[in-house]
Amino acid sequence: MFTVKSDNNNLTKNFNSSTCKYSVLFDGLTIETTVTNEAHIVEEWIRLISSIHDGKRTVVGLDTEWMRDQNNKMKVAILQLCVEDKCLILQLSFMDNIPQSLRTFLFDSNFEFVGVGILLDIKKLKNEYDLECNNGTDVATVARTQCPGRFSSLGLKYLAKELADLDMKKSKEICTSKWESKELTQDQIEYACIDAYASYKIGKKLLIEEKLLKEQKLLSENQEATSILFC
Repeated sequence: MFTVKSDNNNLTKNFNSSTCKYSVLFDGLTIETTVTNEAHIVEEWIRLISSIHDGKRTVVGLDTEWMRDQNNKMKVAILQLCVEDKCLILQLSFMDNIPQSLRTFLFDSNFEFVGVGILLDIKKLKNEYDLECNNGTDVATVARTQCPGRFSSLGLKYLAKELADLDMKKSKEICTSKWESKELTQDQIEYACIDAYASYKIGKKLLIEEKLLKEQKLLSENQEATSILFC
């Protein structure tokens, strides 16, 4: 186990080589981050998430990182999934066998996969890896629809700050780095984890917390109207 301090004082990373798990400290939270290209580790992560949420509607942050293939075309190299403080980084380009449990998870209507520009990610996952995501929602579109004219930008970093009060550092150097590398760097893992976590936080805010507030407001208004009616 070792610890690396990043340029951002809010972040610390621990790595356990026996489990391929990192601890990424961000937003006052320790995000347990699993990095793998092995099917059985993917299955373990999915079992854990499924057991915790047990059929309840759950928001999942989804993001991808790309590489250039042999034809110089952009292809998905990394798939990131995040639920609360659990993040999975799949090195798809190194996976010989994509487990059925991942296909089932992505197609499960109890899970709502969220991200900025997620529809392109979903399209590429289907075309390049035959991974079909049943329930994907672009949180940028939701933000624009729910709050027309409020946001000057619909990028992940901006929405993360405006909606979830997250301070993200989006390094272009890391964004365009070699995601096809067998051994990802600490900075790459941190970057990938935080992108997926931010997507999760924005999705949770827009799709669950805001909806709950509106329902509570409507219930309160109905109760007030009923009370006036019977006065």
